[in-house]
Amino acid sequence: MISLLIGTNRPDSNTARVARHIVDLYSALGEPVHVIDLAQLPPDSFQGSSYATKSPAVQAAGDAVLQSRGLIVVTPEYNGSFPGALKYFIDLLPFPAAFERRPVVFIGLAAGEWGGLRPVEQLQAIFSYRNAHIYPERVFIPGVYKVLGPDGRIQDERILARLTRQASGFLKFVRSLPPAPSINRTAVCSWSLQPASPAELLSSLSGTGVRALQLHLDPLREQPVVWADTARLCAQQGVRLVSGMMTTVGEDYSTLDTIRVTGGVVPDATWEQNWKNFEANARIAVHLGLRLVTLHAGFLPHDESDPSFAKLLERIGRIADLFAMHGLEISFETGQEDAPSLRQFLTRLNRGNVGVNFDPANMLLYDKGDPVAALRTLAPWIRQVHLKDARRTQTPGTWGEEVVVGTGEVDWSAFFDTLNEIDFRGNLCFEREAGTQRVADVADGREYIEKLRG
Repeated sequence: MISLLIGTNRPDSNTARVARHIVDLYSALGEPVHVIDLAQLPPDSFQGSSYATKSPAVQAAGDAVLQSRGLIVVTPEYNGSFPGALKYFIDLLPFPAAFERRPVVFIGLAAGEWGGLRPVEQLQAIFSYRNAHIYPERVFIPGVYKVLGPDGRIQDERILARLTRQASGFLKFVRSLPPAPSINRTAVCSWSLQPASPAELLSSLSGTGVRALQLHLDPLREQPVVWADTARLCAQQGVRLVSGMMTTVGEDYSTLDTIRVTGGVVPDATWEQNWKNFEANARIAVHLGLRLVTLHAGFLPHDESDPSFAKLLERIGRIADLFAMHGLEISFETGQEDAPSLRQFLTRLNRGNVGVNFDPANMLLYDKGDPVAALRTLAPWIRQVHLKDARRTQTPGTWGEEVVVGTGEVDWSAFFDTLNEIDFRGNLCFEREAGTQRVADVADGREYIEKLRG
């Protein structure tokens, strides 16, 4: 989630008009923006007592900053500086977490000829002190009353071009950096909640206590009318989209034997349609501003002399190159082969944008080894982790049992210790694919993990 901070609490301000146009520019680039408007905070937000007890509105605005991948600050110039309300709001934010290693970009505006240069330079000093990652390309809007048309839109084409160039560059800057330390990296896999619409998805998500999603892309491709507002509604409610997921045509998880035959990109009969779906999903992921998409590749041969090894190597290489062309990474889920075999395949594939979506429960469900040992084996490739638990089968050749996180055989204490050892910085997504009370199950898993991690 990218957030935009309107740096004044003056009602009906030119700053807010400029900010609305900037939101549209980012939307056109496929990046929804969450707006923090100081004019919308209640008057008691700016009382001295707020230092001790923050109002719910200030708390919510602060939480939005803490969870933002990047922050756009739009400030006017008041008396050679920036508004006191903006300084007050900054002082109310958690120190140092609010700006620590968070990408920030500045836009200044003023009635005079310098276009907010002085407040932006003063803000840069403050944000540098707070260890923000400052994007160097600033935009200044002088003579703002002449720049805005009767409809409140920016009508100067040169300024619009500069703002568009800044937005495009800032998004690349944000995506090149690891998440800020304050960002809660926990998310929920959208398909676990079995939603029929974006509204239903967000309603179910609220019951889990998690505010981020790994989004199933196939519904957006198959039902574009139903799911068209997904990004906007998520941004409106402060829900981050951390990655995407896609399935392949004809997958049958009835038994281990059926998924071996039908899973991933193994079957020739479904390859052509899968390729078309991959092309469409890649475009959707870019439009949503995602960087990572995950999928099951299918059962990978252990022996390079197996004729299907070369076929899968070629197909997965094509998929990797397709997503790389769109600036995307892809990751394959663990479980359908043991960790050494997957490592061997990834080494042979040799694509920089290909990684692993590590699912410890799948190692147990498919009976493919110890999850913690596998974590170490695959460490260089791990881009994302699924928080899912299971019990290993007692009957070889059959499925294990998926259970609520914290009630199965995954050694979560050792698992998180190992994630720290390998310096894992990706997202942790709860996945629940069984049971009839999935919202409650995810909430229980979240509580377990939070207590475990202190």
